[in-house]
Amino acid sequence: MGAIAKVIFRQLPHMKDLFSRMENLEHELTYYHSEYMRSHVQGTALDHVITRNSAMEAIKNQAYLSAQGSSTVLITGESGTGKELFAQAIHEISGRPGCFVKVNCAAIPEELLESEFFGYADGAFTGARKGGKPGNFELADGGTLFLDEIGDMPLALQAKHLRVLQERSFDRIGDTVSSTVDVRIVAATNKHLEDLIAERKFPEDLYYRIHVIHLAIPPLRERKEDLPLLCRHLVQKLNKILGKQVQGVTPSTLERLQHHHWPGNVRELENVLERAMNLNAGDWIVPKALPAFLANAEPYSLPVPPPLPAKLPAMTHSKRDVIAAAERDLIVAALSECGGNRSLAAERLAISRSTLYQKIKKYQIEERSFFESKSQHP
Repeated sequence: MGAIAKVIFRQLPHMKDLFSRMENLEHELTYYHSEYMRSHVQGTALDHVITRNSAMEAIKNQAYLSAQGSSTVLITGESGTGKELFAQAIHEISGRPGCFVKVNCAAIPEELLESEFFGYADGAFTGARKGGKPGNFELADGGTLFLDEIGDMPLALQAKHLRVLQERSFDRIGDTVSSTVDVRIVAATNKHLEDLIAERKFPEDLYYRIHVIHLAIPPLRERKEDLPLLCRHLVQKLNKILGKQVQGVTPSTLERLQHHHWPGNVRELENVLERAMNLNAGDWIVPKALPAFLANAEPYSLPVPPPLPAKLPAMTHSKRDVIAAAERDLIVAALSECGGNRSLAAERLAISRSTLYQKIKKYQIEERSFFESKSQHP
């Protein structure tokens, strides 16, 4: 037995057009998939910044975009948040042929700062090296100069840096000829430069010169969802350094880590994990391997005020004074517990940092009050 079938396509031209479009889409999909795989295999220096926090992801994106240009970048954040890591990533992504030169402005003696930054000519002073010495600006020519802790730089040297940023030229000590360099400046500080400007400890002109692209790194306590990822990454890193085979942290250990405010940020977390890995005998870090202040950590909570009456009486002048005094004492106590850290104190008081600054100014709270309160509030 046999059979013959005949199929008639009534809209064959339309079908050909559809098949052509599907073929083009398939080619595009293959291209985008290959680009995606290539970018994930190669990666960037910012891959070392471990996060799932949306604010940190946005900052990583800003850092990547800023690395494409040559504008000055200011990175702010508390100690241990990874400012140097961002600076190195910006240099590596930029592809600049020169070196990445780091200068800690707070670690160099004031009398040596000028020669370290600008160098000196032959015979500039007694004991000068024969032939002179290049400074950090010359060493970073064609590359990136990372000015760490720029808020601690002496005022006299800050004015000279302003000229370099404006003209890209400087004079060696004892030299009569100006030198020109092509240097990308990345500055970092853990201080509030706006406060230093108000106190006349930082020139406003220099601030606006370095405040072209601003990356504000949030502290670890504001992105605690990153703790599991950071713990996993740091444990793997420390395993290679210490020759260990620790798998990670237990859920109870992670819970205690979540309760800590991390004033030292990621650097403090790494130190805590390194200590625990040296003292831990098993494959997992357990709570007893943590320092005592973490093993017994409890979440901080402010005292709950008593409920207000249904109808408040008219407030007299003396009652206002009592409330103001109580508010001042509460602010001083919070600042004392936080060691003068205003950001942390504002978080504990559940107010914004700008509101805290206004309260400090209103009640004329001085730094010595923090220590006086500490002795009164054990």
